[in-house]
Amino acid sequence: MTTPQERAARFGTETDLDRAMADLVARDAVELPPYPAVAFRIMRLVRGGDYGMDELGRLVSSDQALATDLLRAANSPVYQRGTPVASIPQAAARVGAEELSRLALALGLGPAAGARGPLAPLRRHAWHDALASAAMCRDLARARHLSVDDAFTCGLLHDFGRVIAIAAIERLAAGAGPSRAMPAAFWGSVVDRYHVEVGKILARRWDLPDVVGECIALHHGDEASLSAAKERQIIEIVRTVDPLVGLLAERTSLGPAELAAITRLSEEDTDALERTLQVLPPFIASLEQPALPEAHAWLEGPSRKAVRPAGDGRVFLHVGGGDFEAIGFGPHQLHVRGTVPLPEGLLVEVEALQPRTFSFHARVLLSWAEGRRFGAVLMPFALTGPALLHWRALVPAGGEA
Repeated sequence: MTTPQERAARFGTETDLDRAMADLVARDAVELPPYPAVAFRIMRLVRGGDYGMDELGRLVSSDQALATDLLRAANSPVYQRGTPVASIPQAAARVGAEELSRLALALGLGPAAGARGPLAPLRRHAWHDALASAAMCRDLARARHLSVDDAFTCGLLHDFGRVIAIAAIERLAAGAGPSRAMPAAFWGSVVDRYHVEVGKILARRWDLPDVVGECIALHHGDEASLSAAKERQIIEIVRTVDPLVGLLAERTSLGPAELAAITRLSEEDTDALERTLQVLPPFIASLEQPALPEAHAWLEGPSRKAVRPAGDGRVFLHVGGGDFEAIGFGPHQLHVRGTVPLPEGLLVEVEALQPRTFSFHARVLLSWAEGRRFGAVLMPFALTGPALLHWRALVPAGGEA
């Protein structure tokens, strides 16, 4: 039975949603995703050090969804070595026990982040940010000789309250929804206010390690609160990585200038993060949950207005199993038209076929039907190396890379 506050949320104003979320948190009535019990058992076993790969394989195999996802991840470009693996023991041996324990947690939480729903692109974006944070925190901790597992887990979970809060909003407004599509900032402002409290609920109900609970509670805190933290060094890593993850949501790449702007970074830190960025897109893609295109009437997409390619040059691409042609460029965006619909919020691999062949990953910001064809707005994600150079050469004069 819904409360008056929950029913009020269906009017779709920010005040209504804020009131309903406050009520939900106060009553400790937030619904959490299923507890990834097998993933946490694997993590404890690996940390204890007394295990065999056969034992790890049996644990993974006890969760059919986890086993399927691990095989898919192990055969992704991030981990693939030679011929594809076809069994859990082979997959476990390929990624290694320590990486397996980290992947198991990420894969265990992935279905909740990738579920269908009217705000699915926002949940996926929050999940991509969590995975990016986890990878960067892991490698920064390794450079600073701190616990890699603690850093990865804190990077992954410190903002997971965002995913849960977005799902809560979907449930609160189910049956009616907003009177019109609203921009991401409308939903995000409510999520910003409650994701830490929701994360604390997650930490308490799941009995997460103290370092994770402390990181959830304090990663937005001031220096005074941080100074009293027991796990200050791990929290500092998360706080260092957070603005970089934010920049990845706005730009096609992060170069030395952006990394240098973070004053806490040493030369070793910067080198570690530059290496992370080189493999970050395929790492996130390897953990992506499959998705089908769906309408998102609650979410106002970005403008389709774009700068058209200069001259007579034509850019052809292969995306999501379909053939596409570039129809324009916007700030840090590529506008395309092609043969298949692309699920909004998904991180997809893009292969540019003409005028120069190269590959990169991009987020699907918006997708729509145009008769028998489909349009989409893509945002290249974490470009580095030759892909970044080719992308900059591809953008016409008047566009912004």
